[in-house]
Amino acid sequence: MTSCNSENDPSVTDSGSIYRVVVEVNGNSPKGNLHLYNLDGVAFRNEQTGERTEQVNESFTSRTSYVTDGKVCKITAQGILYSKEDARLTMNVYKDGETVFSQSKQLTAVPGTDTTIDLVYSTVK
Repeated sequence: MTSCNSENDPSVTDSGSIYRVVVEVNGNSPKGNLHLYNLDGVAFRNEQTGERTEQVNESFTSRTSYVTDGKVCKITAQGILYSKEDARLTMNVYKDGETVFSQSKQLTAVPGTDTTIDLVYSTVK
């Protein structure tokens, strides 16, 4: 386990936060994928199944959500939408219960081709 504080950088004082990530895809036949990583070694818990994993790479067709099992300092979330038809991708990230990221993107499909869009939230600099 790593610490959010750095002995080499006294300006870093963040003790970490609990993150919740919710991603939705809407349309006739959308396919979503969620990638979650944190640099603190803290597991993510799937809110639907209760399963825990240190890194998330999940495919889904409507909605998925994860919450960190403990406090983390550095996190990256990427929601991806693949579709051959027009669709929408929405991603919300909550830090200690407060919304820190809320965005949606509309995918305008290219006929016969899987078109891709994504949304990314990251505290990793």
